[in-house]
Amino acid sequence: MGRVSPSVLIIRLDGIGDALALTPLLAALRHHAIPVDVLLQPANGGIFATRALREAIVGNVLLRCSSRSNRAAIAGLGAELAAKQYSHVLVATEDPAGYRLAGAIGAPIRIGFADSLGKPLKSLWSRRFLTSTIYRSAGLDRRAPHECQVLFALGRPLIPDEHPTRETTELRPLILEREPQRDDRVAVQITDKWERLGISAEQVVAMLRRIAAAGSPRLVSAASEKEYGDRIGAATAMAVDYFDQLESWKEALGAATAVVTPDCGAMHVAGMIGTPVVAVFPPARGYRLQVARWAPWAAPHRIVRADDGWPVRAGSALAELLA
Repeated sequence: MGRVSPSVLIIRLDGIGDALALTPLLAALRHHAIPVDVLLQPANGGIFATRALREAIVGNVLLRCSSRSNRAAIAGLGAELAAKQYSHVLVATEDPAGYRLAGAIGAPIRIGFADSLGKPLKSLWSRRFLTSTIYRSAGLDRRAPHECQVLFALGRPLIPDEHPTRETTELRPLILEREPQRDDRVAVQITDKWERLGISAEQVVAMLRRIAAAGSPRLVSAASEKEYGDRIGAATAMAVDYFDQLESWKEALGAATAVVTPDCGAMHVAGMIGTPVVAVFPPARGYRLQVARWAPWAAPHRIVRADDGWPVRAGSALAELLA
């Protein structure tokens, strides 16, 4: 780095859970007083607390789109960000927009992922925009690293002696703007991600009834998923709390005594802030490696495989977790 003080931009044009996997890296950079901006999507632009970053930049560029208009938007955003004179750009996304943007910014050091054996053409293409690359398997990595560990490697040149922390006392303040008032209920994330993972509404209802038999669950959902939430609420005669702001939703998860959720953003919020979490994963191909990659990072947790009888096992896992 010579005499130049580092100033870092991290590009993470993905979902809420993907963004949250940056938290241990942000904690380490913050520990070394290295200023960091993160480029996010509109849907997750408020996922981090203000103390976690110098600036959360929302980028209005399309993913998986190489249209002329989108490439022009990337070039325009790149020119705007180039004026900030970053020393390092870390491309923490594998979408082509992230690589193009790094090239448009033109920082002295631009680091991203590549797999020359798994995706030789993409690796060759991406190197046009980067100054150095880090290996990342194009498929499921048999070494089974967690996503937090993979992303942490991007910042290793800046913090060579650091390791990704699992201390929730360090991670929680980077997610929650303020400490919420304690809620003794179990928060259950109501999201159509259940269905998208191949888990039926009937199974979700069975799980909720089992949890309700032992206590009082709090059903939480994004306002944008009200159609699915209303279906679950009608089937269970339980109220669903809808949130249209990330901060209030994060506070609900932070206040809960535990969280029950599929593999989605709620799981990663709980996993970073220390709320005990029962995480339900579909029995898909590469199940073991998917769990290893995306399991809750720092919080006490239990993993439930969503095959036959999983609502019963989820109830038992919750009881075990809270015992």
